[in-house]
Formats: sequence, structure tokens, C-alpha cells
Amino acid sequence: MVINHREYTMTNSSAKDLPLLTRRQLLQNTVAGAAMAGISLDSLAALSEPVVKTGGGRVQGEALGKVNRFLGIPYAQPISGANRFMPPQPVKSWDGVFKAVKHADLAPQSESEFIGPTPVTPAFEPPAYVHSGDNCLVLNVWAPAKVSGQLPVMVWLHGGGWISGSGSCAIYDGENLASRGDVVVVTINHRLGASGLTDLSRVIGGKYAGSSNLGIRDMLAALQWVNKNIAAFGGNPDLVTIFGESGGGWKVATMLGIPAAKGLFHRAVIESGPLIDFMEQDKADEVARAVLQELGISKDNAEKLDQLSYKNVVAAQERYSAKQPMTMNAPGFPTGFFPVLDDDLLPRHVFDPDAAPTSLDVPLMVGQTGTEFSLFMLGDKAAYSLDDASLKMRVEKTFGADVSEKILKTYRKDFPDYDASGLWFRIFSDFGMGALSSAILDARAVKGAAPVYAYRFDWLTPIDDGKLYSPHTMEIPFVFDNTTTKAGEVMTGTGPGRAELAKTISSAWVEFARTGKPGSKGLPEWPQYDSKSRNAMHLNTKSKVMPYIDEDMLEIFHKKLWQQAGKA
Repeated sequence: MVINHREYTMTNSSAKDLPLLTRRQLLQNTVAGAAMAGISLDSLAALSEPVVKTGGGRVQGEALGKVNRFLGIPYAQPISGANRFMPPQPVKSWDGVFKAVKHADLAPQSESEFIGPTPVTPAFEPPAYVHSGDNCLVLNVWAPAKVSGQLPVMVWLHGGGWISGSGSCAIYDGENLASRGDVVVVTINHRLGASGLTDLSRVIGGKYAGSSNLGIRDMLAALQWVNKNIAAFGGNPDLVTIFGESGGGWKVATMLGIPAAKGLFHRAVIESGPLIDFMEQDKADEVARAVLQELGISKDNAEKLDQLSYKNVVAAQERYSAKQPMTMNAPGFPTGFFPVLDDDLLPRHVFDPDAAPTSLDVPLMVGQTGTEFSLFMLGDKAAYSLDDASLKMRVEKTFGADVSEKILKTYRKDFPDYDASGLWFRIFSDFGMGALSSAILDARAVKGAAPVYAYRFDWLTPIDDGKLYSPHTMEIPFVFDNTTTKAGEVMTGTGPGRAELAKTISSAWVEFARTGKPGSKGLPEWPQYDSKSRNAMHLNTKSKVMPYIDEDMLEIFHKKLWQQAGKA
């Protein structure tokens, strides 16, 4: 339960005879009384903050008007020493009150940018005091201060692929979403990269036999914490939605394939992060051997793993990654640090060749922005100033002269307001991400399964002179209702209409969390996706229902992508 010392009810029978005090009088009397009793003002201030009893002990957060915020709550032990490369260990209970008022460590990760700095990068920065470290198995909670009953819970899995990011990014701040009063918001940190996805279970074995998919096991532990503790914050443990964007979308898809996660969440949203396959064990073993070589450790001296610092692991990861060529050839398919099929956590691919049974009874929403790859092609400056001739050349080179005319004709018809560069980004995004997202939608849109819904976020951002159109990550400030925050303005600018659209979209996501069907005032009726109509909600200042991707285009893109991924 939440113990909020700012409000209380007198139940003594003599209470009706007491004089009523104004707020100022009460404050003055309280301060004076505290001074007489020798209580410091800091201690007095602490009495006004929310305190919640969890399984590990009491935690004190901060009161932010309509919302109580709790930061850096541990759901497992730090990953240092004997816990290095081991499954998450249960948190040790504490005495007294844990002050959950600051973000904890980021999961160990490289300081270099995966795709280099972008115009939206500042929105994803954590507070300046936050750095990588071992105390990273933590979560943050934003809960309405006045809760009536048990509210839906939305657990955010952060982006950054499998190697970077955190739940402490400014744009993920849950205060505005929780301030609506009808949802509890949680963000989590978990191990990444070499710390979280180096599978030593076969290469080293022994006590590391359970070391596969450590970052995924962390997420599972966080969801177990939510299941056991979120009711104390006003959340309903039987109405949990997991949602995430980019790498966070990959993580949502992964959790849908985990039998042990059954019952820990009840809705799922995959935003711009389609994933259908996991890594095979032989490839994961190659990665593990390469990382161990960088660390100077083998099966013969495996005891040294306990002596490693997180900086040693990150440095080995950087050396390993520097030897791997980065490619956009088959985005979303396994490479580098990636979840691996095992006999324990991930027994099969989640959406290949069909949907894993564990996913079938979970209402699902899948979508992406209009021009995802306009954020990933910043190094290709010519792509942002195409004319019709250069657009045609790119389409012919990528997809072949035999289908290029058909592609261009279709996209010019469907998107008449897009210039040549906008059309290129739309086409390539539908190929590079839309084909894989459609595979998930089709796998889930089967008889007897829970409903699946699709969306495209088509709003065009004015930042960077409008050249990004509707890039990767752009729906996030709208989902969190953060367009008017400092981080949100980095991504959306300060023009009109964006705050109203954010209210609409965030309401649709909360409605999905509450009922399993997205919807909001100002939107058309949101249809359930099916493989015949392929209808999706295209979100914009004037939203409309139309196919996720043209069916003929999908056939072309699917064939090309599967060939490049070696799955044709």
C-alpha cells in the first residue's frame, strides 16, 4: 500500500469538535512543532513523500503533484563479482526505507553511438549523473497519487537494440502518462550486449549452464517483481501491458515466445521492432568464444570471470564489435549479441514458421512510423535531396528494373504529397521493416488467436528542416504524452497540433492496455487486422484506416528481404 503522509483521515470520535485549520496554519503549526521537537526540516519533508511496502522492504519516492515517482528500485542484485554472467539473483531485503529518488546505473554499455549522433539523440539522454555500472537491475515507477481501485500497468522495454539504452531516458519519463490517473507506468533496465547476451552455457558450462539469455532473464525477473509488488502502487498485476520501441519492440516479441513469462503480462505492443527468429546455438557459441578470447579467458581459467569489472566486459565487447561489419542488409534477423534458442527459456522461434503458442492469447498491437529509415541514412546525404530520376535509379538498383516502375507508381498514388526523398524513405522502410512487421501480423491473425491491431505513425516532424519526415522513434513522445516536455520538443518542435495528437495517441495506447482494443476520441474505429484487408490505423492529425502496406508491394519486399536474410 502507499503511505502518503500528506493526507490522512481522523477517525477519533472527538474529531468533530476540533477547529478547522487552514493549510497555511497547519503547515506553520507543523513546522513549529517539529522545531520544538528537534526534528530537522529535511526529516519533516520526508514525511510528506510517498512510502510503499514492497517484498524487499519499504521504498520512499517523490510526490510530483498528481503522480508519485519511484526511481531505481532494485528487482535483483547487482551484477558484480560472483553474479557476473549469472542469472539475476533475488534482491536482498533491507531494513529501514530505501530512497527511490534517483535513477540507478545504466546497464554496462559502450559510450559510442550505434548509428552516430542524430537530431533526436538529446531526447534519449539520461540525467547527467547517471552512468554505466553494476547496480543496473532496477526499475522506475510512476503511479497516480490518488488511485481508485487497481489500474492497468504499462511496462516499457527500452530501445537501443540489444546493446544500448536504458529506462532512464528523458523521453521515457512516465509522469505525464501516469498523471491521467488511469494507468501505472514502469520502465526497466536490464543487461545488454556482452553482459547480457554472451551465452556461456555450452562453451564454459558448469555453474554457467544457466547463463543463456541473461538480459532476457533480467526482464523476466522484472516482470515477476511487477507481478508481486505493483498492487502496492495501485496497479493491477492481472492487467499488465508490455510495450517497447525499436530494440524494445524486439524485446516485446521475445517475451511473447517465453513459456515462463506466461501470465506476467496480458497485452503487448511492438513498436518499430519486429523480430521473428532467435539465434541458433552454434552461432551464439561463436560469439561467446570470440568474447572470451577478447577477455583472455577460457574454460581452463573460467574462475577469472568473477574478477572482471563491467569495464572489462564493455571493452571486450567493443573490440569484438569492431571486427564485425555493420550492415542493414537484413534488419531484424539474428546477428552479434542476440537472444539464442535454448532448451530452457526460448525453446523455439517466436514467429517463424508460425506464432509461438505462448503468444496466441495475448492481444497484440504492431506498428511503425512512416519513414523509419530516414533516421538511419543520415550518412547518405544524397538521399535527402532526390529528384525523380535519382529516385528511380535507387529503386531499380535495390529491387530490380522489372518491378521498379510498379513500385514507383503505387507509392506515388498512395502518397501524392511526398517528394522524391520522402517516397524513397517510405519505400525502403516498408521493405526494411514493414515486411517483417507484416510477417508478425499475419502469423498472429489466425483463427482462435487473440485480436491483433496494426498502426502506422505518419505525422511529419518539422525538426531538421523537415527532412526526417516520420522517422524511427518519432511516435514515442506521442505515446508517452511528452511532446511538450524539453525532450519531446527536441523531437517534435513547438508547432501547433502535436499536443492534441499526443493526447489522442496516448489515450489509444492506454485504452489498449485497459481493454485489449486500441481507440480514442478523435480516431476512426480501429479495425482488427486481418491478412485479407491488412487494414491499419494511419495516425496523423487526420487519422485514417488503410492497408499497412500494399499487398503487391509486400510480396516484392518479402521476397527480397528473405533472400538477403538467407531464408528464401
